[in-house]
Amino acid sequence: MQAVVLGRTRRTAKKYFFAFLAGVFLFFIIIFVRYPNLPKVVVYKVFREYMRVSINWKTYSWQEIENEKFIIKYHMSDADAARLVLETAEEVYRPVEKILQFDFHGKIPILIYSDTASLNRSFGWAADASAMGVYWTGIIRILSPNFWIHDDDKAATFKSDGPLAHEYAHFVVDYIAQGNYPRWLTEGIAQQVERSVTGYEMALNGKEEFYPLTEMDTRFDLLPNQSAAYRQSLSMIDYLTESFGEKAIPGILTELGRGATLKGAFERVIGISVEEFEREFKEKKMQGA
Repeated sequence: MQAVVLGRTRRTAKKYFFAFLAGVFLFFIIIFVRYPNLPKVVVYKVFREYMRVSINWKTYSWQEIENEKFIIKYHMSDADAARLVLETAEEVYRPVEKILQFDFHGKIPILIYSDTASLNRSFGWAADASAMGVYWTGIIRILSPNFWIHDDDKAATFKSDGPLAHEYAHFVVDYIAQGNYPRWLTEGIAQQVERSVTGYEMALNGKEEFYPLTEMDTRFDLLPNQSAAYRQSLSMIDYLTESFGEKAIPGILTELGRGATLKGAFERVIGISVEEFEREFKEKKMQGA
């Protein structure tokens, strides 16, 4: 009798165990159907933290100043620039985080490069590249204001025309969306945030053009008219905010950070597909032309 009861108990336990496994399997199927980019998000988060540790090691001999929010790394010749960068970072991060509805906890590294050649070398770029700031994998890199500002009021020029608001917006987008976003989206958001915080807006250099989102998604940096591509990304973000409200962008970024595709994020947050959004945006642009 005892053996029979024991056998039944084991069969019942097996049944519940397999039911549990089936439930777990079904749960993960549902998660990956809804958030197919989740593995990409997880891998990217690990890679980003590795890069932050790696750059800290590579710049261990640099000078540092810091506060509760930022660690500024620089060479001795840029000691005055480092103080200006830290002061400016303190001023811009709160309005940027307020716009994007995000609160980052932790210290953010900002690396100051004394000239364009050293900044370009850090990325393996061509010598003629001329970026004033770059965000990548948890690290903000900027060109020293001593290199490009020759005004009497260096602080005012750096705060109004410098790259910190723009690059910090990239940082926030990256941490909300966990690396799961197209380039045009983060560039449009960064420009919109920068304009709101500092008043700076990139001028259109040349004629305005319209690029299909399929091209903006896959080859943003290779598009022949870069100025038009940047302006289009800003215009699309402006249209997104005007049409669907200020919560649309944080909502889309949050969905992307959970592992959604851009298509899934748009449909769940603003109720239309990316294709519908593109069509409506293009129609509005043609009406305003």
